[in-house]
Amino acid sequence: MAIITGGGRGIGAAAGNLLAAAGASVVLTARSVDQIEAAAGRIRAAGAQAIAVPCDVTNPEQIEEVVEAALSQFDRVDILVNNAGIIWPVDQLYEADPEEWAYNIHCNLVGPFQMARNVLPVMIDQGYGRIINVTSGAADNVLPGWSAYCAAKAGLNMLTRCLAAELQADGVPGVTVNALAPGMVDTEMQADVRSIDTHDSSLDFSRFHEAHRQGALLSADSAARLIYWLVGPWSRERSGQIFSRSDARWLRQVEQDLA
Repeated sequence: MAIITGGGRGIGAAAGNLLAAAGASVVLTARSVDQIEAAAGRIRAAGAQAIAVPCDVTNPEQIEEVVEAALSQFDRVDILVNNAGIIWPVDQLYEADPEEWAYNIHCNLVGPFQMARNVLPVMIDQGYGRIINVTSGAADNVLPGWSAYCAAKAGLNMLTRCLAAELQADGVPGVTVNALAPGMVDTEMQADVRSIDTHDSSLDFSRFHEAHRQGALLSADSAARLIYWLVGPWSRERSGQIFSRSDARWLRQVEQDLA
């Protein structure tokens, strides 16, 4: 049984489709009620089990409701995919709105912490669980104007490592946590980036426009396959790792295992 945040579109919706097709029951959650209802409906129409539970991952009470709904409907939580995320504000730090900046941190970092905190007691009691944090190359690369997003994703990578170390120290080998940097995926977030007007700014997002023009953006389905590998039996010995699509050796292993 899998909980997927940001599950109404893009990578989250694609992961929901793939995991459901593989036999998992799915709880899709996001702020956009219409999108998650539609995504869950498509999964049910294909013969699998899925429910939609609205949630803003910056709201701890709503997170609790998601986990309670999952347990009420399916009695367990095996997989958590922390996929929900935002890029805004994209601005020079001294010009950024403080509330928007803090909201970014809450969505991209504190939200995954809260989700993990709520599912971990269940996973530990089961003796089994897979937590996947969707991160970004922005965690390691300086992007002027993206201070909140870069800081949050860097924090998410360290949260991944710390949580894995805690689980190992507590002797819970059946529960693992890893992060995935899926690359430049063709999602609405990428469209948002291309919509930013940098005409009167020192910020340069030309590489995003160029990737779009060249058709180099990756599909959400290809990112979902990487998530599928990470929550499947192939990763049982892996925890506390940051997996990146830029790792050609790992990608070859994924394709070999999923062939």
